[in-house]
Amino acid sequence: MDTENKNVELDEQMSLFEDENEQTEEPKEALGTNDGLKDAIEETLSKIRRQSMLLGAQVMCRTIFDKITAFERKPGSKSNNDHKRLIKDIKQFCETGLSRKVNTDGETEPVEKTETETVQN
Repeated sequence: MDTENKNVELDEQMSLFEDENEQTEEPKEALGTNDGLKDAIEETLSKIRRQSMLLGAQVMCRTIFDKITAFERKPGSKSNNDHKRLIKDIKQFCETGLSRKVNTDGETEPVEKTETETVQN
């Protein structure tokens, strides 16, 4: 009897769930023609894109700042070679970020280097 009652309750819940889904679904054509909804989505996506770019810039700047701060806090005097190592470390960090390209799907892929893009020292 218990399993029979549970099955009946489960069937009732499923039918209520299906009824709610049928009532809340809108035709896909109506979503595409609603200019207000389209504008709201574009505005929200634009805000998210700006926030993501700002967050990325903050993380990048923070990483470089932390590298410089750690270098400055090292005890003792710093030689010219120490400064060159710091610059090389920061340069390598920047090159890593610049060597990746974001495609239209939001995935990253390596950038192909050409002869003209390569800087020679």
